[in-house]
Amino acid sequence: MSEHIKKRIVKGLIEEISCLDATGIELVGHNYISLRENQPLIHHGLNKDYMPSGYTVDTFSDDSSIVGEYSAEKGYFDYSGKKEAPIYSKINKDVLHALGHKGGSGPDKIYLISNQEENPSFRAKFNSTNIGQEYAKRIIIIDARELAKGVYEQSINNPTAADFYKQYFPTFSQNMDNYEYFGKLPNACDGYVLAEEVFGAVSNHFKNGNSICVLHGISGSGKTQAAIDFVRRNKLTFPNYIWIGGEDWNSDTSLSSVQRSRGGAPVNVAGLFNSEKSILVIDNFKTGLEENNFEELKAGFSKGGVVLVTSQISAPQSLIYLSIPQFSIDSALALIGENTSSASALCREFISRCRFSPLILSMTKKLGYEQGIDKETIYREILNEPELIDDSSGASIVRKILSGLPPSSLEALKKIANTGINSHDIEFLRRFVGVLKCNSLQKLSILVPENTTGVFRIHDLISIAVQDELDSSSLVSSIEDFISSSAGDMTPSVLRQIHLCSELILNEHLRRGYREIDWLHYSLLQLEGDIKIELHKEIYEITLTENDSLQKIKSVIDAREIHSYTIDDKEARKSYYNDCANLYGKLLQKNISENIQLELLHHIGKSLRRSGMYPEALESFNRLLYLKPEWHATYGQVAHLGTQHGVNKDVKDAGEKAMRTLLGYIQDELLSVPLRVSLAALARLRSYSQIAREINEQQDLVRKLADVISMSALEGLDQFYEAFVSFTSMFGYKHSMTCVRIAESIPELIAIPPNQIEKRQWASACEALTNSSVAAERENKKRLAKLLINSALSFADEISDYEQLNSFDGRCVAKTYILGLKPEKAIMAIMKVPQKEVNHWLLYEKAKAYLELGSSHYADALSSAKECFSSAKTDQKASARISIYHDLLSSCYMKLGDNENVTKELQEAIKNCSNEKYKGELEIRLNEFNKC
Repeated sequence: MSEHIKKRIVKGLIEEISCLDATGIELVGHNYISLRENQPLIHHGLNKDYMPSGYTVDTFSDDSSIVGEYSAEKGYFDYSGKKEAPIYSKINKDVLHALGHKGGSGPDKIYLISNQEENPSFRAKFNSTNIGQEYAKRIIIIDARELAKGVYEQSINNPTAADFYKQYFPTFSQNMDNYEYFGKLPNACDGYVLAEEVFGAVSNHFKNGNSICVLHGISGSGKTQAAIDFVRRNKLTFPNYIWIGGEDWNSDTSLSSVQRSRGGAPVNVAGLFNSEKSILVIDNFKTGLEENNFEELKAGFSKGGVVLVTSQISAPQSLIYLSIPQFSIDSALALIGENTSSASALCREFISRCRFSPLILSMTKKLGYEQGIDKETIYREILNEPELIDDSSGASIVRKILSGLPPSSLEALKKIANTGINSHDIEFLRRFVGVLKCNSLQKLSILVPENTTGVFRIHDLISIAVQDELDSSSLVSSIEDFISSSAGDMTPSVLRQIHLCSELILNEHLRRGYREIDWLHYSLLQLEGDIKIELHKEIYEITLTENDSLQKIKSVIDAREIHSYTIDDKEARKSYYNDCANLYGKLLQKNISENIQLELLHHIGKSLRRSGMYPEALESFNRLLYLKPEWHATYGQVAHLGTQHGVNKDVKDAGEKAMRTLLGYIQDELLSVPLRVSLAALARLRSYSQIAREINEQQDLVRKLADVISMSALEGLDQFYEAFVSFTSMFGYKHSMTCVRIAESIPELIAIPPNQIEKRQWASACEALTNSSVAAERENKKRLAKLLINSALSFADEISDYEQLNSFDGRCVAKTYILGLKPEKAIMAIMKVPQKEVNHWLLYEKAKAYLELGSSHYADALSSAKECFSSAKTDQKASARISIYHDLLSSCYMKLGDNENVTKELQEAIKNCSNEKYKGELEIRLNEFNKC
């Protein structure tokens, strides 16, 4: 399993552990300690009714040398008293309780297990306390993060352990069963049966010469599961697959312009499909299709690619349509948990009536297993009501089956269905209907993961069956509460829920009309499009006061920031930011809450940075760190500040220190740092060359940073390319295979079109793809290298269409064109850079382009290389890379037949080279040249 996939699963498991109640943490913790100590332990923490009991420690060994205590209390890792003399009341109580259990010197090991996450400074503070120092060798503290890692490892190594933990963590269970496709392919339903009759029908449809199959049938007939089965069984035949939802594509628009509607990243479906032999699945398409809807996929069809669409729409006269076969009796028996020898007559009758819907069969089995209801009773109740069987949609039967759910679970299910939205972020759902109810619906496979990370859905047939009154107002109010609970922090979960319900939020916003600014205003400012533009115009000039709410202050500040991007003149924009900083500063002097203080300090710092007042910006960020020293984002802001042109040494040093602090957090615990903050740090790391050189020698840290890149792609974060180009630039040479693995794990990279990402990201995308192609070529991955450079060329073409290019863009485009064997285009791009911006980085690519143009341009190449070398010698930043310029000169002399200078320049390159890998390559070339 890929490391970043493991980390993503563990991250989800941490969330589930934090949702455990007092009983759950007792049972999970006891099992964890028993397996870790490799011995059965005694558990007295729960009474016979599975309620927490007092008067004894929770877990202990026969000789009481091992004791375990568990806590689901909030604030377990919080302290009272002064910062320099903290008192951890809850932990101290558990330790003293454990010590008193055995008497004498007390137990040898004291496990303290909590469902909370400890903060980064906890260990240092706790270790400074008397109890922390006196019993340091005995106390083993396991927070939610460490417990998640342990549960994961025990589950991987021990199937029995995995089965135990899956009872408590349904999302973990689904992820473990589906890890190889996590974040892309939806999970197969728990207990799904591989129906050969369905797989055979789809396979034969394609074998008969069809490249498109629209698999149609009623809701619940198993179409999506059949598509998952087909992809999985053909993973060795097709190098790639693409899975999109029907709502992602309007058949009147190009497949190359698909924007995932559930919060995932955009994807160029046509480009991906045409690049290599692929399966394209379009799940649950709502309208009819014809063969000519897929004209743009001809190149992919010629390579053997196929399209599989699932739909409830039927067009029997069309050759591309295939009706999903009904499950055979044997498959139906297996799905319901029966077999030919044991099935009763009642069971067979039930199957004969209901095998048109695998969903009904699966739910019957699940309800019987989870709720302990005799399946024969379910069969009898349904067969005794003819009107249920007569409903060909299956909704009436589903409604009857679901009536057997516990009232609380059924109430939760109805609450979700009545919103009219079937897909939601799982963290939101846990707040909306409750953690235990969510878990219950997951265990019944009623609530299942989407192919977008963090998004769960209920089947549309189930939704229809239980809906009794559509009401979106309670959903929107709950979203407001969800945003408020995180103080407006736009976490991935909050952003996903806003995107999933954007239409409902907008409708409610319009219905409410003019009012005081609320969280709906703020959520709409997070969406791209006309509403964001209109809304910011309405509110950016509003005057803020100390009596304003956090949501109003955040909304107006965001609107001001959006407005700043409309100011083209650089000096005018600087002045605008300075005015913003002054306004926020005046408000900061008022009597305001801590949350608002933090918000203002953050934006004062950003505004001062943008107006060029760097020392003042640093002062604001330092004040923020004093109030909230563990806020990772502030370290990111200080690191960003240190990269600004012209900052003084104090600011630069503070930036480097902040970058080292942030990287320390990433290295110690990758998942503790928000992905957006980690990505931003990676994007800025190139400016801290000394730190980058140090990291280049730490393979483990390079891999962790690679995990940040891969995980951000799974999350669909728009900062991906900025971080990816930085990573490939710094580590692509020495760690080329790591770069290749990132590219291989994200197939969308090879076909994302420029029009699907922001223009400001084009140069980053172009260079990142080019660097990855170089890495793939170095690792002899010829096919991948070609796919990556072709994708990079599409960005280069768009960028080079500009009338004028800056030096960075010109160098980036030229580098891509040279690798893409289009040196004449590289020269044309370079010529678009104004002479005053020409530097050695650009001249380097110019010389290489001339070399590629052939013998008539070798003299031009040497002239550019000499000019490049002279410029590089005067640039302190280029001193560590001076060997590459000697190398370039040697290449020019070699083409011109000047052997003496070839030897001289190669010797100089070796002499000045600090990179051992590159130095070795240079020495090999010099030896080979001398032999000729």
